[in-house]
Amino acid sequence: MLKKINLEVISPERLVLQEEVDFIALPAFEGECGILPGHQPMLVQLKEGEARFSKGNETEILAVSGGFAEIHPYKVEIFAETAEMSKEIDMERARVAAERAKKELEKETISPKELANAQAALRRALIRLRVSEGMSRRASRKK
Repeated sequence: MLKKINLEVISPERLVLQEEVDFIALPAFEGECGILPGHQPMLVQLKEGEARFSKGNETEILAVSGGFAEIHPYKVEIFAETAEMSKEIDMERARVAAERAKKELEKETISPKELANAQAALRRALIRLRVSEGMSRRASRKK
């Protein structure tokens, strides 16, 4: 029997996911981190981005925003500031958030803190849209 990785994704609000998977790709600050069963233990700081995991021929995508991953040979725990499965993302809400952030960035005067917050909000919204749209494209190809 082939070994699997027990993947847990946890946000402050809830347990987002608990699955047995074959492969995981994480958006780490040092670049994408690929994990197979038997990986060396390590701790990885996550940036905003797409986390992917595969089970057989199926690949799922998760939008994550910050946090870290604790990697063990057959278990990966992701502790994310926010995490949403692609099928959970409300595309309209993400579009509205992106537009709101863009308007904030277009202001004549903006403090450094407001600038950083607006840039982070725009990155999060665009990641959520990309993850959700990727899910929509995959679903339409299966039909």
